[in-house]
Amino acid sequence: MNPKLEIRNYWNSRKSTYDRSPGHVCLPEVWSSVLRETFNSNMRILDVGTGTGFLALILAELGHEVVGLDISDGMIELAKKKAEKKGLKIQFKLGDAENLPFKDNSFDAVICRHLLWTLPSPKKALAEWVRVARYKVVVIDGKWLDNSLSTKIRKFLGRILIGIYERRNPFKHIHYRKEINRTLPFYGGVDREEIVKMFESFGLKPKVKDLTWIREIMMRDLPFVYKISWTKNEYYMIEGFKR
Repeated sequence: MNPKLEIRNYWNSRKSTYDRSPGHVCLPEVWSSVLRETFNSNMRILDVGTGTGFLALILAELGHEVVGLDISDGMIELAKKKAEKKGLKIQFKLGDAENLPFKDNSFDAVICRHLLWTLPSPKKALAEWVRVARYKVVVIDGKWLDNSLSTKIRKFLGRILIGIYERRNPFKHIHYRKEINRTLPFYGGVDREEIVKMFESFGLKPKVKDLTWIREIMMRDLPFVYKISWTKNEYYMIEGFKR
């Protein structure tokens, strides 16, 4: 199967359970504050890998003109319904983060959250984001996994409990097949230093902000089933300014 097709099918299958995970939609007030500081003047912003529109909705509420793009038509459908319910004018488009359907300099900024791990060609994606952004590219990401036996055991047990808690089959939605995972350079997350180097290779001036404190708030308030498998690994935002 085509990796992109399998990735799209996976996220389509998650559309009804995606928002049950607190990691995807928790702490909207905190994220509103972070995004207000990151974009302190009205901008036209592309939210790549928008999912069900969490960041796009907040950015629109802050007064920005927002376009949300995702490879999953199921996710886009839910995002549109959320925007309509809130009375927000957001354009949601079906598309590939590595092959954007936009002209050069179409946006003031591009942002993505928790997207890099699922991209077969993250460098190609970044090249596209730089191409369509006039001012800056913003990546929010982290290091999600390590290879220790204790972590693997905790992840396995946690996955089962989370599946029960979120009312979904924990073995049906374990991301992708191993064959697909092997094609993803950042599967399991990526160190901030590697993203900084990648930004610099595209001529961006990186500014790193530590967001571990958000992860700590999330961990403090999480239901017990998530605390078993979730970790306090590094979590960050990197703004890459065009020179």
